[in-house]
Amino acid sequence: MKRRLLACLTFAVLLLPSITYAQGAAPELYGVKQVIIEPARLPDAKAADTCGLSEHHITKTLAAALEGTGVPAIPAAEAGPPPLGVARIDLVPLVYSRADDELNCTSWISLTAQNRVNAQIPPVTTLRSVTVVYWRQSTMAVGSQTTHAGLVDSVLKKMAAQFAQQYRVDQPPTLPK
Repeated sequence: MKRRLLACLTFAVLLLPSITYAQGAAPELYGVKQVIIEPARLPDAKAADTCGLSEHHITKTLAAALEGTGVPAIPAAEAGPPPLGVARIDLVPLVYSRADDELNCTSWISLTAQNRVNAQIPPVTTLRSVTVVYWRQSTMAVGSQTTHAGLVDSVLKKMAAQFAQQYRVDQPPTLPK
């Protein structure tokens, strides 16, 4: 019994420095005030069309899914220039589809919250433009050509709900007045 307790305490002491180090970091989406829904990327436009998918429909689906969730989401077509001092990230949907000869569609669906920033990466002191990924989720969907667009919509709505949940969790608590 004493050995088990000693082993647990030793393990806890060894973990303590790593826990303390991680406490200084902010959550990924902390303080983000604008989320710009970028137009969907459909690398194979012909297959996407065959599967009933369009850039406009996917963007509209994401905007509707995020409406009322507390995420300050704006479609890119409606977003103006970024206000000074406002943290803004891009929400980028990617749907890579393939249609086969048996009237089936397979899509790789990815939703990424990201931003391009200039950062100094040691040992070089020159600023470099890098993409920072704040959140990402992806999955694969398979269905018939007639039902595939609805399946992709369903997957994107679930991803948007999970993004919204993570966004709310990462925001600072509101203090009573």
